[in-house]
Amino acid sequence: MTVAVISDEVIRSTTLDIIIDELELDAEPAEVDLNADLIDIYGADSLGLIQVLARVNKELSIRVPRELAVDLRTVDLLVQQIIRIRDAKGGDQ
Repeated sequence: MTVAVISDEVIRSTTLDIIIDELELDAEPAEVDLNADLIDIYGADSLGLIQVLARVNKELSIRVPRELAVDLRTVDLLVQQIIRIRDAKGGDQ
């Protein structure tokens, strides 16, 4: 059975869409600063970050451990972590 590889760009765009939706941002993806702090700049709380991780798991089938949520405070850091997890699972072969 062949498993479809999720590209870096799909991970980035899907994660960004999830963040915009879960944090109820009034912004288009191009308007979101990928390096802005999700808590300090975009008003996320710990529950919001957990909901983002749950949706990433559901939509990308990549589980980011909840205990990492507090350290993944920017879109870019979260995307990098998701890519590392994908690669560790052998998804980038």
